Amino acid sequence: MKITGKTFATKKEEIDYLVKHNKEIIEFKKAVVKHTTPTTTEAEISSTLKALSTSKEHDTDSIIKRTVIGNTYNWLDSHGDVHLEGTFGKSISERQNKIWHLHDHEQKITAKVGIPSKIYEETVAWSDLGIKKAGTTTALMMDSDIRKDYNNLIFQEYKDGNIDQHSVGMYYVKIDFAVNDKDHKAEFKVWNDNIENIGNREKAEELGYFYAVKEAKLVEISAVLQGSNELTPTIEAKDIEPEQSTQANEPEQSTQKINNNLRNNFLI
Repeated sequence: MKITGKTFATKKEEIDYLVKHNKEIIEFKKAVVKHTTPTTTEAEISSTLKALSTSKEHDTDSIIKRTVIGNTYNWLDSHGDVHLEGTFGKSISERQNKIWHLHDHEQKITAKVGIPSKIYEETVAWSDLGIKKAGTTTALMMDSDIRKDYNNLIFQEYKDGNIDQHSVGMYYVKIDFAVNDKDHKAEFKVWNDNIENIGNREKAEELGYFYAVKEAKLVEISAVLQGSNELTPTIEAKDIEPEQSTQANEPEQSTQKINNNLRNNFLI
């Protein structure tokens, strides 16, 4: 995490500072919509998903059906976040018809590129995402009818298979801070509870901390040039029933105002 005007001599000093200011940082994160920031990766989407992304079975001249991955759980993104299992489960069950398919996170009527027919969480193998890790994770999926009359350029880009990155617009609801430091018992426990599941674990270990996102309110899924979570391709649309949400009732959103000092000092 970048802290404006602040440098640290050691990783220990950085972690101590972040733990000390954790409450303020999380307040700030909850107060703003999380969007994409560019990131780079050595991961490549596997041939399995690339093959699926070229399906044109349901294409017409005006509407094409595609399934996109909006987010992949258990992956450290460029915000320092790891979305845990079920992050969007409650939001999906409550907001299924109020989640938009947009481009570039533009909150405009003219930014719509398709009509989501289904949004759900789906188990996927790490290997199918091009990651050399055994086992599975969960992906946030969206089946969408992409319309030519909404945006001809993006319609054609989807049709030609040129859009392979997506990103969510979301509000944080429940976040825990995880650090690889025994001096901070609560945060160290969050680290130990989750580190084994992270697909890019080496990146988390190099950073020394992450924000474990337990619940978030999903607003939209956008087609983007480069997302903060790079494991977000376009794949073939298919009829898969989403898992039923087991989330508890959503807690009240924090109404505490974020002071100008936080906005000026924390770049999240």
